[in-house]
Amino acid sequence: MGTEEFLFEIRKNYRNLRPSEQKVADVILEGTEEIAEYTIEQFAHKAKVSQPTVLRFANAMGMKGYKELKTRMIQIYAGTQKSGSEKMVLDFPIQETDKLVELPAKVIMTNIRHMEECLKSISTYEYIQAVHALHEAQRISVFAVENSACTAEDFATKMTYIGKQVSFQKDGYLQHVTAGSLTSQDVAMGISHTGKSRQTVDALAIAKEAGARTIAITNSETAVINRFADIVLCTENRQYMYGDAIFSRCAQVSIVDMLYLGVFLTDYEQNAKRLNQNWEGIQKLIY
Repeated sequence: MGTEEFLFEIRKNYRNLRPSEQKVADVILEGTEEIAEYTIEQFAHKAKVSQPTVLRFANAMGMKGYKELKTRMIQIYAGTQKSGSEKMVLDFPIQETDKLVELPAKVIMTNIRHMEECLKSISTYEYIQAVHALHEAQRISVFAVENSACTAEDFATKMTYIGKQVSFQKDGYLQHVTAGSLTSQDVAMGISHTGKSRQTVDALAIAKEAGARTIAITNSETAVINRFADIVLCTENRQYMYGDAIFSRCAQVSIVDMLYLGVFLTDYEQNAKRLNQNWEGIQKLIY
């Protein structure tokens, strides 16, 4: 397993680790090159855990002990020293001294990091619950404003192609009206990076009060919108710029793609048939 693959495995399995083992993972993912020289005692002190916890983490990652874990960390930070310019590329935001030619790499590398953080943050259990809820729903209403509206519209379009009854109203008043008409047979989904957009939060609250199953896609498990969500899917993005439009949308779209494909897989044969029929039906609209 290479260095990048090892870091990817840590992020992928992060949610399945015990809280104490997550502290060990955090030290590796967020630490500096000095940790590669730590003894197990020093590493445990840095992570504020016991030495057996460090060993359990190593075992959970498929390693025999701390010696193998330390070798991995040496490889990680040796690579960091060799590619100082790449590390700098990850340290967004844009600065006045940046050159235009550097921006494509900065944007791509930052998005890659956010995608890895999304993978680390999302709960497999919550994801499966969301897929089942969407599959069983009679109607699905999506609530979002501003930057998140792009994600909402994309999700509604995808789900419509496989025959699901999905609505997304761009008008905030209509979102609230729609939310109030939902029943226990329906699902409401609110998308808000900050989790504080009043229009989206209030719409999801109205839907929950009406009896609908509610899903929130947001940045943090402590976001306000989660108070009204039965299921929470977190992107765990850092906010770099106003509205975080550039980076939050990348993670949000990935999550709705996961949901769409999950619903598709739940009834693969029937959904594939509907998708093909709808695709054939729009061919006359394509040159």
